[in-house]
Amino acid sequence: MNPTKSFIRFTAICGLLSVITTLGIHLFFPEFSPNFNERLLLYKNSIYLLNRWWVIVHCLLVLFSMWGFYLIQRYKSPGFTGLGLMFFAVFSFTEIARQLLVLFYVNGLRVKYLSTEDPILHTILKTDIENFNLISNSLFGLFILATALGNLFYSLSLWKETGFGKVLSWLLVVWSLGNFTALTIEFYPSNTLEKMLAVYSYTYQPLMRLLISRWLWRKSNE
Repeated sequence: MNPTKSFIRFTAICGLLSVITTLGIHLFFPEFSPNFNERLLLYKNSIYLLNRWWVIVHCLLVLFSMWGFYLIQRYKSPGFTGLGLMFFAVFSFTEIARQLLVLFYVNGLRVKYLSTEDPILHTILKTDIENFNLISNSLFGLFILATALGNLFYSLSLWKETGFGKVLSWLLVVWSLGNFTALTIEFYPSNTLEKMLAVYSYTYQPLMRLLISRWLWRKSNE
């Protein structure tokens, strides 16, 4: 087996594993309490910490699988494929940065808050912890936008394909529209759309990752 074939199969396996991590993110991990005092203790909650690292691993798996996609399509559609990979890199690094900020910055602030009795310092630390949500939401917006554009450009790179490649192109367009919808409701909340996207997250998204994994494996034999 030549190195390229081996690596494409490696990226296909990463895509398959990302199906599991996607389902884990949306189905396995619980919602944590919004109460400030209860959230102060999250820095030593093993499930919470596992959730943060799980997301980081998920982002790496997605990036590896999308790198395989790029290697296959880069000669057929270098422009769209290159843009797609760029946005998937932004997606991955943005979300990894967001999770690492929680693990090291926010959790560090929580430890400081609990270890001091100075009321003035308590006020400062509480403000910093609560205001991090604004930074987190901004990074999450970039994460969604990058995902939407990555899916869109990868779909365009497959536009002239036939058979399964053409079907995958259309499905990527739908995925991109779902991502843009998720970004839209951040500004224009809709309970109906939020419920639909919650189901979409643990059905359509893992299905797409599975199909991309299958596509990568098939392409490794060509």
